[in-house]
Amino acid sequence: MLSKLPSCVCALPRALSHALASTSAAHSPTSSGLGGGVAQHTSPAWRGWVQARGLSAAQAINYANDSNQKLVDSLKAQGLLKSERCEAVMRQIDRRDFTTTHLGIPAHVSYSDSQLPIGQGQSISAPSLHATCLELLESHARPGALALDVGSGSGYFTACLSLMVGAEGRVVAVERYQRLLEQSGFALARSVATRVGTAEPSLTGGHAPLRPELQAGRPLVRIHNIELLLGNALEEPVLAAAAAGRQFDLVHVGAAVRQPPPELLALLRPGGRMVVAVGPPAAMQSLAVVDKGQDGAITRTAVCDVRLPPLAQPFADRPL
Repeated sequence: MLSKLPSCVCALPRALSHALASTSAAHSPTSSGLGGGVAQHTSPAWRGWVQARGLSAAQAINYANDSNQKLVDSLKAQGLLKSERCEAVMRQIDRRDFTTTHLGIPAHVSYSDSQLPIGQGQSISAPSLHATCLELLESHARPGALALDVGSGSGYFTACLSLMVGAEGRVVAVERYQRLLEQSGFALARSVATRVGTAEPSLTGGHAPLRPELQAGRPLVRIHNIELLLGNALEEPVLAAAAAGRQFDLVHVGAAVRQPPPELLALLRPGGRMVVAVGPPAAMQSLAVVDKGQDGAITRTAVCDVRLPPLAQPFADRPL
């Protein structure tokens, strides 16, 4: 069943939807577990940074944001942040902590409403897209909930879900790029240490080393209520490790699929919800809410147009 959400529920602004269709080649990876989303900047400083890299001028809006608080204020003013919970989460999780300014990105650009490169040819989604997805999942991301973040990338959305489900909940984050998983592990460790007031852990040493363990034969790192898993979420061994006999209350997929993957729908508990971009990889897609009824029936609701890179197919990384 496919339906449309009322316009008052959640929709990206027209400028953002237009910009999403204009993503430059430099910011369009061929296959990713990450979302995208761009808008338009007008600052001369930003234009110079963009032109120096041969990028499109239509990359971001709200360039005046020089802090995480101003970024959230702008998202709220656009009507993208509606609930107090989502607003509070995005105020507490600083986006700058999850962007890699060593790539040549000015630090303050972290707060622009734009996707940004994070390494491995991947990008962190625009804040407006993150806000939209958080709002769509808010009703299911309750304290104690079990969440799955497919294509966790920078770890930013994972951190937001971690805060929403609380200490009694659990977020399983799956990322296929090892460098990104390690990078996000550092960022998540710092974020958790700040939130819960503990000594900052380290992936390589320090107060509480984040040593990988094995789960269903897959390396897994635990940070507070977060489990970081390396692999392709559509491959059976990774699915088994991610689920560990559990079903999820909510699933976020940060990439586009032609149809909601049955492998992931099977992990969704009755009454659960998935948010995923549905459509062909080389065209505009539809951000969709996929709900599983108590009887197992699937209902798909279109929200807005987006343009995201495709989710990697099973065994895409296997040598030929």
